[in-house]
This record gives sequence, C-alpha cells and structure tokens, in this order.
Amino acid sequence: MTDERRHTMDRRTALQTTLGTAALAVAGCLANDANRADFRIGSPWKPNRDPLDGGSTIRRLGITEGLVGVDYDASPAPELATDWERRGDREWEFTLREDVTFHDGEAFDATTAVDSLTRTVDAPAFEDVPIDAVEAVDETTVTVTTETPFAPLPAHLSRNEAVILSPRAVDDDGSVTETISTGPFAVESFNPNTEILTARNDDYYGQVPALESVRYEVVDDDQTRRMKLENGELEMARILPHETVDALESTGGIDVYTPPIPRIRFLAFDTDSEPFDDRRVRQAVSLAIDRKTITESLLDGLVEPAVGPFSPSITEWANPDLESNPYDPDRARTLLDDAGWTGTAGETRTRDGVELSVEFLTFDARSLPLIAEVMQDHLAAVGISVDVQTLEYSAMIDRVTQRSFDAYFTSWGTLWYPDPDRLAELYHSTASSIPHGYGNDRVDTLLEDARELDERGARRERYREVQSIVVEDAPIVVVTNDTNVIATGDDVRGYEPHPTELHYGLEAISMDSE
Repeated sequence: MTDERRHTMDRRTALQTTLGTAALAVAGCLANDANRADFRIGSPWKPNRDPLDGGSTIRRLGITEGLVGVDYDASPAPELATDWERRGDREWEFTLREDVTFHDGEAFDATTAVDSLTRTVDAPAFEDVPIDAVEAVDETTVTVTTETPFAPLPAHLSRNEAVILSPRAVDDDGSVTETISTGPFAVESFNPNTEILTARNDDYYGQVPALESVRYEVVDDDQTRRMKLENGELEMARILPHETVDALESTGGIDVYTPPIPRIRFLAFDTDSEPFDDRRVRQAVSLAIDRKTITESLLDGLVEPAVGPFSPSITEWANPDLESNPYDPDRARTLLDDAGWTGTAGETRTRDGVELSVEFLTFDARSLPLIAEVMQDHLAAVGISVDVQTLEYSAMIDRVTQRSFDAYFTSWGTLWYPDPDRLAELYHSTASSIPHGYGNDRVDTLLEDARELDERGARRERYREVQSIVVEDAPIVVVTNDTNVIATGDDVRGYEPHPTELHYGLEAISMDSE
C-alpha cells in the first residue's frame, strides 16, 4: 500500500464554510452546515435490535457494550469490566465498573450483567463456548466457570452477542423490544430497514462524545453512498469499492481511509472427494495462483496477498514466516504430474480418461467473482479447467452445506473475536464451521492445547505451528487479506479505524466548523 493511500491522522486542514450556509461546489466539495446536529453515516448493513441476531452495527455505533472490549492492538481490553483474573483452570473473576447506568437509568451491576450474559450463554451463538455458569459474587464481581480450561474466554466475552442489555430491554419471552445498554450513544429511533438515530449519552462513564447525535443510514448501493458523501448528505461512507479510492482522493473536501482488516478471501475444498482429496492437487492450486497480480490488478494495490489466516500487520498471532505469494506454476505442474494428472501444455489434464475439470462456487460480494475468473485463467495455465458459478449467497451455502461442491470461494473474518481460537473454526476436524472434511491429528492437538494454556508465548507457538501445517495441507487456500474503504468529510476530526471493526470510535469524533 502506498504512503499516499494511508490516511495521516494528524491532518489539520479543514473545509472552510460560513455558519448556516450549505454550499456545494461544482468540483464536488462538501457542504458543511454547522447548525446541523446529526453526524450521518452510510453503510449497506441492516441492523437488528437484538445483539444475538446481528449485533455488530449497534456495537459499532457505540450503543451497546460488553464486559470486555477490543483495543487498537486487536487484543481484549476493559470495557464494563475493569479487570479480570483466571482463578484456577476453569474459573474467571471479572471486576465491574461502578456507578454505571443504562440508558434508561437502570443501574448496571453484577446482577444485571449475569442476567444478560445468561441469555447470551443459552443462545445458539454461544453453543460452542464451554461456559458452565455465570454468577454474581457481589455488586461489582462476576465469576464465569467453564466446563473445560478455556483461555480465550475474555475474547469471546468481547463478541457482539455478549453485550450487556438493561433488564427493561428484554421481554418475559426473551425477545428484545428496545436496544438499551450503556454505551456513549443511546437509541432515539430505530428502523431496521432504513436507519438508526442515536443521541449522546451525557451520563456516560467514559469519554462523553462531542457529537450530539448520530444518524446511521442503510444505503445499499455503493455509488449512492459515494454520491451522498460527495453531496454533503453523509459525513461518513463505509464499505466503498476499492476502485473508487483514486477518484475519492482527488475530490475536494474528502478524506479516505484504507485500513487493513482481519478478513481473508479463500478457496475451501471438499477434501473427501476427487480431485481435492489429494493434497498435491490442492497444493498445485495454491502454487498456480499469482496472488500479487490479483491484489495489484484487481484490488488496486490496497490489499495484501496472503496464504495464512492472519495478517502480520494486524496481529502478533500471525506466523511471520509464511510466504505471502508462493507463485510457482512449474512446481504446480510437477505436483499434478506426480498425482497422475497428465497432459500437454495448453490442454486440460486427464487421469484414467477423466479430465481435471472442477467447479468453483462463489457469490457476488467483495470482488469474489472477478477474482475467481482470474484464478480460472491461472489454473488453466497449469492444466486445471475451472467452471466459476456465481450464486446468491444463500444458494451457495445450501450447496456447501450439502457437500455438493468441488471448491467454493468466499471471505471470512478471522478475528471476529480477538483470539486465534478462531482457527479451530477453520481447521479443527470436528469444530470447524467450514465443511471441507479436513482432519489432521497434530492440528487438532495443537488447537486443543492452545485453548487451555494461559501463557501467551506458549499459545502463540502452537498457533503458528498450526498455520505452517495447514499451508502445506491446504484444506483451504487463502488468496488475499482485505481492507475497508471508508471516506469522510475532511471536517471530521478524531476518526481512527478500529483494527477489528468492533466500533467506529464515534465518541472521539468531532466536527471542525470554523
């Protein structure tokens, strides 16, 4: 990524306007009405009131909070709990903040925390987290007991599903009627299909926002979000296409951010069926893909090529010794020869009269179909014929769940919670949520040991070994990391993209209205 593409956080240039005047220049400069109260954000994601059913947006807007947050080093950090301690193998003690109130005036204490967390623990979203009991010791102390030793517990309690809601937010039947929590912003109005309006929480225990209110707008279309920003109808536009960066950077009155995020694009194979039951064929696919060409030509150099699940630029859990672009088509051809798939240059390989022809499923998001078509060309060059099928996301998942696929190309957040225990969901033979059929006893042992250990260095050593093994075994082939494209008016001050996208940091944002 070039220095020009990186936003300099100490930039102090402001768009000069007159109070009460909204002037839009033909050149595309932003209008700035200093009397307007709302800070307006446009994003494609539709929010939900219930944190157990799509709680990321309400967390990012600073409405909800958990006992544990995530800091700018992508590590668990205090939020409603000021500290925690592991007591023995299976018990954790969390010390809560005092004098915190919910948006409805209800006091936050251990009892309300336990009630809310119990609802989370009983939900399907937490069925794989081995929590046995959540109990209040006194008004400011909560203990969590796990069924087995479980080092990643604080990271899991930072998840959006584990935020703490006021007792008044949840009906007797367990449904959420209002989103009431403790964050720096409180809900004023909520329309899941169109927008959320929030107001500043003047009683917030932490940094009280400078912004009086925030209006989150659901804007599905990429170009519409961009135009609304350029026309002064938004102060922040999120999830913009990579190809818009150059144009946005040359537009007056706009600042552009391109932070790397812990998300990967990858091919997942059916390792139980031909031809991808053979590790050599999976390795050949990986070696035939020129990741650097993909990131530079299709993703405008904003995204890094990758083979591992974690980016070293985001987290120390990444194995720094993995080569990011192991492009070697000659080696790929040799591996295919060794696996019995032979043929002449320019033709599809065969074995026992059967062609090496496979189908890649994907869906239309994050440039996946475009990248899949380029990979199709790369693999044709080594004798693998690929048919790319772009489906609706739900249709692709149906095929994958039924194990009716050769491979599918998708994207996935690798630090949805800030702990490498997430690797179990990618690679463990029984805990994986990716239906690739892969199993490796050594990988299973390393993952199981690492989730029990307390010492960070010992855990890191095991997770890095896992990453080395799975690059060789290739049950999935990671192709790229990812980045978000976010644009704001250049009168927006204090915005810093969060490395795991947990929140927008709205409490730190102000508007320059000079």
